[in-house]
Amino acid sequence: MNIRKKFITLLILLATIPVIISTSICLGSFNNKYIKMIEQNVIAEAKNQSTNLENFFGQCVINLNVIINMPASIELLADSNNKVNSEDTKYNMKIVNQILTTSKNEQSFINIMSLINKNGIIIASSGNEYIGKDTILSNQDIEKLSHNQTIVTKIISREDFNNGVKSCIIATPIFCEEKYQGSVLSIIDMSYFEKIVNDKVFFKTGKITVMDGNGDVAATVNENLTDNINNIEKPNTLSQQWNKIDFNNNQKGTIDYTMDGIHKIGYYSKIADTGWTVLSVVEWDEFTIPLKQSIKVIFISIVFILVLIIIANTFIINYFSKPVYKLLESIKRVQQGNYAKRFIYNKANEFGEIAIAFNELIDTIVQNESEIEHSNRKLKSLVSNIPGGVHRSRIENGCYILDFMSAGSLNVLGYNKEEIKTKFDNQLINIVYEKDRDKVSTEIMKQLNEDDKFNIEYRVVHKDGSIIWVLDNGQIVENKSGPIFTYSVVIDITESKTAQEKLRLSENRHRIIMEQTEDIIFEWTIAEDTISYSSNWNSKFKYIPFKSNVKENVFKSNSIYKDDAEGFKELLLDIEKGNPYRETEIRIRTEKDNYIWCRVRVTAIFDENGFVFKAIGVIIDIDKEKRKTENLLFKAQRDSLTELYNKGTVQQIIENYIDNDGINGKHALFMIDIDDFKSINDNLGHLFGDSVLHEVSLAISNVFTKDDVVGRVGGDEFMVFLKNVDSEELILKKADDLVQAFKKIFTGENLKYKVSGSVGIARYPYDGENFNELFINADKALYSAKNQGKDNYCIFSNTL
Repeated sequence: MNIRKKFITLLILLATIPVIISTSICLGSFNNKYIKMIEQNVIAEAKNQSTNLENFFGQCVINLNVIINMPASIELLADSNNKVNSEDTKYNMKIVNQILTTSKNEQSFINIMSLINKNGIIIASSGNEYIGKDTILSNQDIEKLSHNQTIVTKIISREDFNNGVKSCIIATPIFCEEKYQGSVLSIIDMSYFEKIVNDKVFFKTGKITVMDGNGDVAATVNENLTDNINNIEKPNTLSQQWNKIDFNNNQKGTIDYTMDGIHKIGYYSKIADTGWTVLSVVEWDEFTIPLKQSIKVIFISIVFILVLIIIANTFIINYFSKPVYKLLESIKRVQQGNYAKRFIYNKANEFGEIAIAFNELIDTIVQNESEIEHSNRKLKSLVSNIPGGVHRSRIENGCYILDFMSAGSLNVLGYNKEEIKTKFDNQLINIVYEKDRDKVSTEIMKQLNEDDKFNIEYRVVHKDGSIIWVLDNGQIVENKSGPIFTYSVVIDITESKTAQEKLRLSENRHRIIMEQTEDIIFEWTIAEDTISYSSNWNSKFKYIPFKSNVKENVFKSNSIYKDDAEGFKELLLDIEKGNPYRETEIRIRTEKDNYIWCRVRVTAIFDENGFVFKAIGVIIDIDKEKRKTENLLFKAQRDSLTELYNKGTVQQIIENYIDNDGINGKHALFMIDIDDFKSINDNLGHLFGDSVLHEVSLAISNVFTKDDVVGRVGGDEFMVFLKNVDSEELILKKADDLVQAFKKIFTGENLKYKVSGSVGIARYPYDGENFNELFINADKALYSAKNQGKDNYCIFSNTL
């Protein structure tokens, strides 16, 4: 062998030996990690299934506790234990039977649910044939229940129990005042466990078995372990190894055994508080076969692709194995429910993309779980707080078939699910009050065609025969599998409908009353200072009144007579301050700008805090009454011949004025007498005398203003009270005007008879401080004027 061959040989040896050694080391390391990974997966699968079964049993117990906490269950137990059989007992039994049947039907793996008294007698059940029979529970099980322990029995396989179906019993005790009263139990078959083991696939040879505390198999996919762990027909070391385990101190662990010559490794995990066990196994060959195949491939390929193997080996270890292990670890954490950590890989390659996608997926799962949990809480809270419930209907050939109704919606109707099916054939339209069905069907179809939603009110007949109103708010939801559903929220609105009907009747009564009266009703909203009127305002006044800024428009608008506006505003202010009732009389304008007298009555309305927030008033036309009263007053105050004030009215007006507004002023009282009036009556007749009196009254009225008081106080005597005399000259001027006015009066045929008059004057306060003093002194002055030749005037002085 030459140097070159030796060098090549040495080079090959130097190249292959390190490769073989390093490859062997890598394969050994990879094999150890692979075995460890499979072991961890076997352990994880057993733990996962154990956790699932713990949750399953826990959920079963929770469902039983719901029934335990029902008053009907507790009352029925108490009656049974005390041997009471009343109508309430029968009613409670009916309620509990319905609940047990409903709960049993909702969970396919439950065959029977029963309520048992403290003597072990079944007093309520989802199957009526079991009521009154003894329970199959052992004395040991009953003893545990009496010590407040929840039990899960061993597997029961008897022809006289549950039709020979493999079953077990889950029972929870019921205590009252710390005394055992009985229990509620579920008899379940093995279908749930069979589903778990059949649905779960891990590795090629991985198998899962669920057993009870006696080693009886509940469910398995292992064809060699179907009955009991101690009754395996094939040669094995499993039974021997299994019986060596101290389960009291080792609730979880691995087991290594052979089965029919096949080496297997498994992991067992006890289910807490039940005595049951989950066993996951896998064949050892699944660990070794990949290694043998890898070695064969490596040794075949090493001669030809030595360098490629070294590079590939390094690449696999550095770029594939580590990311895969990290990814598997992340997946295991997710399987265990730990979403806190993420798959960290910072290189920009496919694993980096996988890491990003995986982490985003976990973030989405966490967010979705949180949103679902939040939505469920909101929905539960919403449904529990509305006076109704929800239901779902499947649309088939134009019919709405009820396939779900919540407890709330059933409570609205008073029926249970079975009664809905029997009485109404599960059809929504059959629940509707018969007279409303055509209208409801048409309206739902119309609304769904427009917007895939409907909102409709209709009547239903309660189980007790009463008619109630409901609001049905629904929406179409298309299922991916094809069927179309409507999801609806149903609310009992009977009280609201009743209130609406009462309001409608009240409004009709109010409208009829308004139509039958001429009085006008108005409503003043104080905070907004707005006012509204009944419709008969327009028919009476025939124009639009002010409706806003009421207190301001009282003066700005001419709807209210200006002299009455202040009084009306004071009325409004009194009401606003809390006066419960006020009324006044004002003049309101008509369409022809005339004013008619109206009486306004206003009543305040107070809120719950005692504050006025609104006022209701009525406007009553009293114009005819007022005019009639004024006419009567006019006749009572006036002289019928001259229409001047009579003596009593003159005296009253003067006295009131002197005592009030005119107390500090200067005034004058005129006494006027027609000269020789008696001879006029005697010579010319009384009719002629009446004509003279009328002419004289007109002449006197023309001398004075409307503010002065003019009256006839005797047959031919007149009195005038001149207010607010600024000077003596004004008195003299008025007296002279009177004398001159008399001189201008001619009467009789051809107006040839001349009339004259005499005037006596007394001044306030100089000649008198009250009416009587002024009257006496003015009368004295009058007679003085008469004595001085008549046809003149005289002012009172103390010398008279």
